[in-house]
Amino acid sequence: MRSNWIAVLCSGLVLVFPVVLVHAQAAESKEKQVTCTGKVVDEQGQPIGDANIKLYKVAVETIGLSYKMELAQQVTTGADGTFTINSELIDDQYSNQAIILADKEGLALGWDNWRLVNDAKVEIVLGPPEVLGGTVVDEDGSPIEDAEIGISFMLLQTGGQPRYMVGYMSLEFLSTRSDAEGKFSFGRIPAEASAEFVIKKPGRATVSTFNPQGFQGRSLQFSTAQTDIKIVQPVAAKIEGVVVEKASGKPVGGIRIMAVRGRNQPNFGSEPVVSKEDGVFSFDCLAPGEHLLQVATVLGAEGDWISEPMEVSVEAGQTKSGVKVELTKGGVLEVLVTDSITRKPVEKATVSIMPAGGGTGFGKSTDESGLARFRQMPGEYRISYLYKEGYSRQRQQEDTITIEDGKTVRVEMQLAGLPKITGVVRDDRGRPVEGAKVRICPMGGGVDACISDVEGKFEASWDPGSWHDSQMPAMVLLARQLERNLAAAVDVDENTHKVDVTLKPGVIVTGKVADSDGKGIGNASLLVMLRGPRWGSSIGRYIAADADGNYEIKALAPGQKYSIEASADGYGRCRTEADAEDAADNRLNVEPLTLLAANLSVSGVVVGSDDKPVSGADVSCYGDTQPRSRAKTDAEGKFTLEKICAGRIQISANKTSGSQMHGFIETEGGATDIKIVVSQSSSTMRYEPRRPPSLVGRPLPELKDVGVDVPPADSDGKRLLVCFFDMEQRPSRHCVTQLIKQAEPLQEKGVTIVAVQASKIDENTLDRWAKESKVPFSVGMIQGDPEKARFAWGVRSLPWLILTNNSHVIISQGFSPGDLEKQLGQNGP
Repeated sequence: MRSNWIAVLCSGLVLVFPVVLVHAQAAESKEKQVTCTGKVVDEQGQPIGDANIKLYKVAVETIGLSYKMELAQQVTTGADGTFTINSELIDDQYSNQAIILADKEGLALGWDNWRLVNDAKVEIVLGPPEVLGGTVVDEDGSPIEDAEIGISFMLLQTGGQPRYMVGYMSLEFLSTRSDAEGKFSFGRIPAEASAEFVIKKPGRATVSTFNPQGFQGRSLQFSTAQTDIKIVQPVAAKIEGVVVEKASGKPVGGIRIMAVRGRNQPNFGSEPVVSKEDGVFSFDCLAPGEHLLQVATVLGAEGDWISEPMEVSVEAGQTKSGVKVELTKGGVLEVLVTDSITRKPVEKATVSIMPAGGGTGFGKSTDESGLARFRQMPGEYRISYLYKEGYSRQRQQEDTITIEDGKTVRVEMQLAGLPKITGVVRDDRGRPVEGAKVRICPMGGGVDACISDVEGKFEASWDPGSWHDSQMPAMVLLARQLERNLAAAVDVDENTHKVDVTLKPGVIVTGKVADSDGKGIGNASLLVMLRGPRWGSSIGRYIAADADGNYEIKALAPGQKYSIEASADGYGRCRTEADAEDAADNRLNVEPLTLLAANLSVSGVVVGSDDKPVSGADVSCYGDTQPRSRAKTDAEGKFTLEKICAGRIQISANKTSGSQMHGFIETEGGATDIKIVVSQSSSTMRYEPRRPPSLVGRPLPELKDVGVDVPPADSDGKRLLVCFFDMEQRPSRHCVTQLIKQAEPLQEKGVTIVAVQASKIDENTLDRWAKESKVPFSVGMIQGDPEKARFAWGVRSLPWLILTNNSHVIISQGFSPGDLEKQLGQNGP
């Protein structure tokens, strides 16, 4: 069975990542100890003996995305590759995350995730090691030697299931240093992994490549086998200041201060500094840009002081001094969490609050009395999240809570247990089926699937809080026994408490993932969704079975509708529908999933409503066939999204600095110089087409490619004026008419005119029109794809004029015939 790995990653907000791990049936454990049994194998499934197994406990420490890792236990696999690790049961989700790392010399690292709330059973595959590397450079592109590079975050796709590793610089095999040429490399990376980095060096800014916003859980920024990664590490900016009590102005020592890159913009791997006895503090490795200074409390602790976040902007190499962080006691919000049935306090429930108007959130766990205490600045707040495993999650409450200076306010919240459906799974002969995965869709939400026991019995839970709409959707209880290819789907509702399920031979769906040339794509990832009237629910991820991109998905319940979405590194996405009712003899072959190559980029600038560039904005893209990509704007507001496919793409830009600003645009893969305007109010998405690049300064492309053959006597040593037009458009015809009138004087000035019909028409029609119009210069027509040809020639509209010098290098483009004399005067031969 698989479970969500809940990680607290930024500003006290609980983020749920779709990390997968295998464990026993999800009944609430009463034991104080949990056990993980596992096996380490090679790619052929053969056991690996004498592999080193390490259990690392991961706990988040502060509101600023820092954490600590503790090596809790080490064991070695036996000759059969098996191992057993025990741990104390920890039901606090701020500190119950663990990583099981498998290490065998000569092989890549392998790992799985384990939440220390249930027994677990895992299999870790170790394969040949791959290399991941690149270069650290300064702002001018010069190499930086002896920079410390750590893998802060790594994602491993195994069998289509994501597994996460956090490392930062606490693990020796996830840390290295750059050489004299600025180069670095990690040599034991799994083939399916992707990673993010943290780079440190005295005098240089600490750089984190990971941006949690927009992260979709499929792939990180840097993929295995990349050896040309380039990371710019600018000169450090510094902030110096003092922490004082606001009421008296007295300095306060021992206060942890965090510098965060904007509101809701965590620094992955950043650490707080502590004020000295005289209140003085200093940050000396900051990246240039905006930072918010605020008190950093340990998660779960109330703290004695609070401060209003202070925004400070610094430039590379600059020291910002005289900054004053003023402390106040603020007010206290107490949230009492009780069980809705027993009315007893619920310990270690996660409570998150946030300002009613939006902004940074704060998370705490309840103590043994069911209380979570928040010391906050005066203002209005809402409960944004309330959860504990085994209970239904509660999302943002509409009621506001007013916190006043020097006062304590208490509210009571109730958690309701998860509804359950029990029953027995049998085959079509009435025999109990062991090992069937049973889940309720779509209301399962983050609830684990359960496994039927030897008697076929199951107890499946569902979470009403996982559905955001007030209207309860139609639900399906889905049961699948993959090894025997058995499956069934039964309609259930909120009043269903017991149901018996008869499994039937499942539908087997086959297909192929291929590129635009029909060549198969191996290791493509497949997401399979069960489709309901208003919902889709994931039932598993798969990997294409062979290098030709062929895949087979077993045990799909008859009579149901599914969708299959394919994606692969270096490609976009594609989705198809699969209706099990269309199966013949329980087999269904679906149309090929064709993925476009992600070999383009999109670049542009983000500006505010005042048309000034916005730095540090998060830019991300999405589209039906597009991969997911993200970037951050630089000091000039510029950005580039890499690995984009051809076709339409939606791009969003977000910037939080005191208030949230958004902007949207729709364009095409390959577009350059697009502009996204962000503002506090929601903006309507507009379409900005892909604009061809400017050809100014480049040699004129071959005229033969557009059907024009100019004799050397008319071209050698002469300036060329190329006019792209469409004879079926009045503005184009008018432009050509003007050029006809200027042909003779232009010829005397050493300018040769060429006209190109920019869309497909009948050649006889074009010739007849040219003769009737008495065109005195060469007229051609684009021979291939008109749209591609116009783009290659930089044509943005029709008519379109291009002027070269005597060497046939383009000196001007896109001007009107009326400006021709001016262009000729400004640009000599």
